[in-house]
Amino acid sequence: MIAPLDVVKNLQERNSRCVSLPNSKSRVGFAFNTKDRVDYTIPALASIDEEDGFDLIWADGSDSPEGRKLPYETRLKNVSLVEIHSDVRGGPDRAICFGLKRLLDLGYDYCGLIENDIIFEPGWFKTLMGLFERAAADGIVCGAATVRGYQTRVIEYRDGYFIGSVVGAGMVLFSRPAAQLLLDQYQTLAGNTSRRLWRFYGETFGIDLRGIWELWCNAPDRLIGMDWGYSALLYRHGYASIGSIPSIAQDMQFEVNDYLRTNYVGIEQQNSGVVFPPIPRSVLLRMKLTDPFFKSGWWVLNKLPRLRNWIRLRHKPRALRR
Repeated sequence: MIAPLDVVKNLQERNSRCVSLPNSKSRVGFAFNTKDRVDYTIPALASIDEEDGFDLIWADGSDSPEGRKLPYETRLKNVSLVEIHSDVRGGPDRAICFGLKRLLDLGYDYCGLIENDIIFEPGWFKTLMGLFERAAADGIVCGAATVRGYQTRVIEYRDGYFIGSVVGAGMVLFSRPAAQLLLDQYQTLAGNTSRRLWRFYGETFGIDLRGIWELWCNAPDRLIGMDWGYSALLYRHGYASIGSIPSIAQDMQFEVNDYLRTNYVGIEQQNSGVVFPPIPRSVLLRMKLTDPFFKSGWWVLNKLPRLRNWIRLRHKPRALRR
């Protein structure tokens, strides 16, 4: 198995990517996506507002009167709330694309996403921006950085940061080129499956992701959220996904060890190396031989949407069934 750092550098070289760092003139903005759940939004915003140095765009799709009023009643002490957009509807991916496009249109150098069920520890923003510098010191072009890290989404633990396989839309900051790439190719992530992700990391990094319960949920294959594919898309184009050690942002909606059967990245993982075992060549060969059967199966399920949705719901962690 080739070292993950070498894989990342090879992908960067193939795509002619060069390291760039944030500076004092870099403009950073986050799209804060909400839909009701005011009891989550208020503490989430309070923890975000402990920091400064960035702007916030609020994209709200609430139905309840409380949720719809909250953006206009909120007063922040440190963060600059530059825009409020109501009635951003059409599901989470619609809100994500709306937020990224708006941030890019406003000229931000770094464009981020934060959902309203994430709570941060003090110092999170400084740590987040420092990840770009930590990665650059190792020659990595960081396209996506996060301070919320799950152990099952880590490829390798390094000094002060990890190289990740998945950065969710709940908490992530993209460089401007990576954000533009993601927005331009967002629809290619539709129909992404656990098997497709497994194959990408098996063939590209030589690691075996069969042990991740939240990826498979006891199914031989399943549809996964579009944000599962962010990192794979970025790697294909020479941008890495990086996370902090330890994780300093957590989910309020659920306990990850109960629902996702993993834990947050802790300080004890520092410099502990590659997480997953190498994937055997025989498994890669079997994967290629059986792929046509899975593709045929998904073609049938796409023709039977009720059956497809029933299967998808059945194999989805309870915490994500919303």
